[in-house]
Amino acid sequence: MAMLSHYSISSPSLKKFIYPSKPTSKITHYRCYTKLVMNFQMMNSISLSTSSSSSSSTGVLQQVPGLNSTEMDRVLEPIFERYSSKAIKRNGKGTAIVWFRNDLRVLDNEALYKAWVSSEVVLPVYCVDPRHFQTTYYFGFPKTGALRAEFLSECLTDLKKNLMKRGLNLLIRQGKPEEILPFLAKEFSAHTVYAQKETCSEELTVERLLSKALKRVQLTLAPQRSSSQGSTSSPSLQLSVEAKCSVRGVVKIPTSLAPPPNIEDWGCFPPIEQLGLRSQKISKGMQFVGGETAAIGRVHEYFWKKASVNLTFIFRTSLRLRASMISTVKEKPNKLILFKSAVVLTRALCKQNLLRVYKETRNGMLGPDYSTKFSPWLASGSLSPRIIFAEVKRYEEQREANNSTYWVVFELIWRDYFRFLSMKYGNSIFHLGGPRKVEQRWGEDQRLFESWRDGCTGYPLIDANMKELSATGFMSNRGRQIVCSFLVRDMGIDWRMGAEWFETCLLDYDPCSNYGNWTYGAGVGNDPREDRYFSIPKQASTF
Repeated sequence: MAMLSHYSISSPSLKKFIYPSKPTSKITHYRCYTKLVMNFQMMNSISLSTSSSSSSSTGVLQQVPGLNSTEMDRVLEPIFERYSSKAIKRNGKGTAIVWFRNDLRVLDNEALYKAWVSSEVVLPVYCVDPRHFQTTYYFGFPKTGALRAEFLSECLTDLKKNLMKRGLNLLIRQGKPEEILPFLAKEFSAHTVYAQKETCSEELTVERLLSKALKRVQLTLAPQRSSSQGSTSSPSLQLSVEAKCSVRGVVKIPTSLAPPPNIEDWGCFPPIEQLGLRSQKISKGMQFVGGETAAIGRVHEYFWKKASVNLTFIFRTSLRLRASMISTVKEKPNKLILFKSAVVLTRALCKQNLLRVYKETRNGMLGPDYSTKFSPWLASGSLSPRIIFAEVKRYEEQREANNSTYWVVFELIWRDYFRFLSMKYGNSIFHLGGPRKVEQRWGEDQRLFESWRDGCTGYPLIDANMKELSATGFMSNRGRQIVCSFLVRDMGIDWRMGAEWFETCLLDYDPCSNYGNWTYGAGVGNDPREDRYFSIPKQASTF
């Protein structure tokens, strides 16, 4: 299908987008299959606590993970024991600062580990940077929407709680890191600021400003840290960088991180209204719980606790049941037969761990369990990809290794790929022509864009995905590809408008993955299929 640019869209063609005609094709096997699965899900939601039925369509609110706070705490403790060590020795002096950024966790936190080993006291700090709550570069959308701000607040509250369990706390201050951290370094005579290194321009600019500001801080060192009393030095900024090749093991942390520095007011994340945002309540769909505790709870739930069903098994068995019923009652298949098939299948189902069938279910769109849903915690750094990798390997040792376990790791590699892409191509991932510098005319028709943004195109598959994004801050991977293709291929809209709107809304926003995927989908990134197009009727029929 030829791509329509802004300059070729007239009012009549706009009406086709907004008011499409109803499909008239005959029922296919795919639609029979879909009905069967929907009937199964309806029944399964009654009989199993692991239902993956659509929450959005029924108005039900589903928490992710589906554990209460007591269960999550119970899951967290053995994981902390597994990835902690009592044997780590402290050999440093003085105070070190840990600047938390997109690594809001205790487990497998290399910056936290290095700060603890190289000091007598660790000061953990998070800066609520006002620049994160300004507007996007090209189109002026909010850089951080209300749902992600609430999620971030939960992540910080949980990080504070987990640090306190291990003898520390989290200092939360509002302001720019390059102003706050040098002040704290001087006040506490900190010799080093440890942080996770980022790869995109805005984050790198802050790192450079901070390094420059720290060089202007003069510290009088304690006698035991200097060969001559009263000598002066400047604190340094040390950044931990991800490995480029093989997967390193999890960095084990000490069981105790004490003692904390003497601080009266550790602070907290401000109400989002103070950040210029309006609170948004999630009333249906998926509601993600922020923080490392919830992230570990989700790993446990998806890998070890929850059960799923083999949908291929359902489909094949349903065809056999239908054939049997048809020969018996000598009539065409109808809804009753499909429903009876679902009843029989429900009773005969073989439960399977969600991880075991991930590759077969990952392109789904309904409910919390068709995919891992790790991405919001990966983006905030509440969950380490190496913890996921280690748990996959443990699952393979204790249960089984298959295509699904491999595919979870493959998706983590795909995430790394976009990170390295941002390092290689720099700001070009934000430019109209992308890394390939494609010259192409794009439209910026506000009316068309708003119909897409608000889920009012008239295409149910597009509208449902966009409404889910606005209501929950999440959209399936398949959904993201489809709505991207629709915006840039069918509407001819500048892909950066879509990318920046996703930046506003997504709980799992990170610049590398978001802009990497949008350049990929718009045909200006590193996609070997330059004209990748998703047919909306076909996608709706299939998924």
